[in-house]
Amino acid sequence: MWEFLQIILKNNITPNQCLLLYSLKEGVRPSIYIEQDMVNLINQGFYKSPDITDHGKKLMRSLDNYFIKAKKKTAADIMGKDYLENVKKYRETFPTGKLPSGVPARNNVKILTENFRWFFDEFDYTWDEVHKAVNIYIAQYRAVDWEYMQNSQYLIAKQDKHKVKTSKLADYCDMARDGIEPDENFHFKEKVV
Repeated sequence: MWEFLQIILKNNITPNQCLLLYSLKEGVRPSIYIEQDMVNLINQGFYKSPDITDHGKKLMRSLDNYFIKAKKKTAADIMGKDYLENVKKYRETFPTGKLPSGVPARNNVKILTENFRWFFDEFDYTWDEVHKAVNIYIAQYRAVDWEYMQNSQYLIAKQDKHKVKTSKLADYCDMARDGIEPDENFHFKEKVV
């Protein structure tokens, strides 16, 4: 919205005048407009009966460009060209079969790809950091027989009841950046007081 306001301020035109000019461009008469808006468009060189001037057309093009929907980024744009191989590698890091919670440890590639699309759109980690992070995570839970481990999908992104997405993988990527190495003996212990 700020860009729209900058365009109209730069051209010394009001939003109502923009609407009127757009209506004239489309060949329709707005249901409500003030005659002074038409006078101002003429005085500023945006309109000369019966058509919009080149100056007015230039303004309309800049406003149209503002409202054109941006091209949606592809999966390769967000996750890199080799994202599919990396998603498969991530999936293969998880154990086969079910976790003690009863859910499969590995989710299918399509679901993982959708979650990674969100992940890489939100965070600035690399695939190397992701692979290192998941290795840290797997080593931690292998040491406790997979108890309380999240499956491959929920490690990337999990949505709570308030529709807020969080990522435990992002936390483990930070650990990887901090230099923590995967270790079979690495796991959190509960301190009993």
